[in-house]
Amino acid sequence: MCGISGYINIKRKVDLDILERMTDIIDYRGPDDEGYALLGKEEVIFARGKDTVNEIEEKNINEIDEDNYFMGLGHRRLSILDLSVFGHQPMQKHEKVLVFNGEIYNYVELREELQLQGYDFVSNCDSEVILSAFDCWGESCVQKFNGMWAFAIYDIKKQKLFLSRDRFGVKPLYYYSDGEKMLFSSEIKQILCDESVPRVVNEEVLVHHLRYNFREYSEETFFKEIYNLRGGCNMVVSFDFDHSKIEAMKITRYYDLNKRIKVEECVNSAQLVGDKLRHAIKIRMRSDVKVGSCLSGGLDSSSIVGIIGDEIKKGQGSKEKFTTVTIGFPDEDKINEVDFSHQVTEFCNCEENVITPQIDMVMEHLESIVWHQDEPLPHLGSEVSYAVFKGAADNKCKVFFDGQGGDEGLAGYYAYYANYLWNVFWKYGISKFVKELKLVVQSSSMTYKTAIVFMLYFNIPFIRKFGTGIRRNKYLSTKLKRKINNNSIRTFFETKDGLGRQLEDYLYGSLPCILHWEDRNSMASSVETRLPFLDYEYVESVLSIKLSDKMKNGYTKVPLREYMDGLLPDSVIWRKNKLGFPAPTEKWLWEMPQNYVLELLTKPYSAKYFNIKKIRKEYLGKRGNAEMLEKFILVELWMRKFNIKSE
Repeated sequence: MCGISGYINIKRKVDLDILERMTDIIDYRGPDDEGYALLGKEEVIFARGKDTVNEIEEKNINEIDEDNYFMGLGHRRLSILDLSVFGHQPMQKHEKVLVFNGEIYNYVELREELQLQGYDFVSNCDSEVILSAFDCWGESCVQKFNGMWAFAIYDIKKQKLFLSRDRFGVKPLYYYSDGEKMLFSSEIKQILCDESVPRVVNEEVLVHHLRYNFREYSEETFFKEIYNLRGGCNMVVSFDFDHSKIEAMKITRYYDLNKRIKVEECVNSAQLVGDKLRHAIKIRMRSDVKVGSCLSGGLDSSSIVGIIGDEIKKGQGSKEKFTTVTIGFPDEDKINEVDFSHQVTEFCNCEENVITPQIDMVMEHLESIVWHQDEPLPHLGSEVSYAVFKGAADNKCKVFFDGQGGDEGLAGYYAYYANYLWNVFWKYGISKFVKELKLVVQSSSMTYKTAIVFMLYFNIPFIRKFGTGIRRNKYLSTKLKRKINNNSIRTFFETKDGLGRQLEDYLYGSLPCILHWEDRNSMASSVETRLPFLDYEYVESVLSIKLSDKMKNGYTKVPLREYMDGLLPDSVIWRKNKLGFPAPTEKWLWEMPQNYVLELLTKPYSAKYFNIKKIRKEYLGKRGNAEMLEKFILVELWMRKFNIKSE
């Protein structure tokens, strides 16, 4: 797990100062090692930085003549596999140079396959496997990888740069190009190290975030002209050395989840789900450093801990107690999950660590989280994720499991009830609908009213499109409201069946947003997060199961619940209230120091986007839409932290 940087400029050559700043600004992503590769048309030279391990005997980057090189690659290493110097990057092999962020979990099997074809290896790390796989299978090598990645490989012979991002976009990859130069990186702030890159708000993305909570739905970011390479995509960059320019930047999709799914009858969905999840967890246990897991007390994270505990009992893991970190709110009965997580740690014989964030922690971490996230926070609840990974680091866990992706695959969100009930109503009639509605209310924390409102909201485009935005519109400026582009977000308002809703969440709905926050909050504490529910083989299998097999007797995620019988307490397996690491965000909002909020409301950077007068009046009166006050605070902090201009 690491951070990567790239700077390309054929005409004016590499600016080594910018490349070094791009790499050093994310030192928390890789505090264990640092390295650089500088590439000419037919040559490469490697350099060290201030944090390069002592065994690497190369010139310091600031001692090299930058006029000889059109491309520079930077790397920050968080050592997870093969902690020796053999895992140092940038790495060269087969006349190809690699910078890589992520983990290829099936690297052991791939290395054996490549050895049979005559490839030799000097390390025990996945980085070397990537280079040999690319040499052997070319761009199609990514089809063989099971893991998370964002990497760049420069082929010295072919004089082309190949960039790739994993299937679901677990690891980030951003880029900027003005026609003459190109920069790419793990985080946006790295690109901003080049002061010629504009720091301008992408107003279309901003208004969709503020009005509908939609973000990460396309390749665009909150920064105009800075883009992300989408999950499941590759990019090939070719060069015109005769005219000193980038010839082409071609993006292709190598993985299309829509085309991989075929819903069919399943004889034993519990066994299918359980076997795939267990395999995903086992290969993600491969590590040369301490591994732990977050634990909310919900089904997803509890299932990970339960299966790991079972593997440890079978002698497949460490004999030490497995470390978990839980967020608890003892004074907030409705959102406190510690009783459930404690049952899991007792049942699985784990080491339990409970953290209770308070407003003082929120204020201490808030601006740091804003800086790490690069883009506006969704809500103050980001503190929960930040605190979990800080807790992981405090407990010496460099690798940490998390349950992200579990809800999307097994229809765990309450919104999926909407599609299920809608389908029952139209397919089987009112009698069956009333029966299923009653079961949903009995088996969840939903009321009859909530279930019906959800059903109408998520299945009638007019209600979803206009109902959400009306109450938020009055807090936005007229200028910003003009930026609403319904074409770019049309898909969110279309009626979908259950599978359609799940695919939406995987590709441009809930999941890309969650993965953004997960990556930044974990890496802020130099922790690698691993997500077995996003193993692509697991995802393809679970999406092939009919929605009616996932929802039974009013319960969601039925196959996983059934598989975990005996591996977790029944009270956790069949709990009815779904929370998912909640936080008392509205309470925190009103506990924020008033002088802090009023200062943000004074000459705000974001004045062109909000009705500041209304927000200020309602804040002082302790009334109005708390959600929109929270959004203002977080957008304003983002614009100030990155010194961003409005269009």
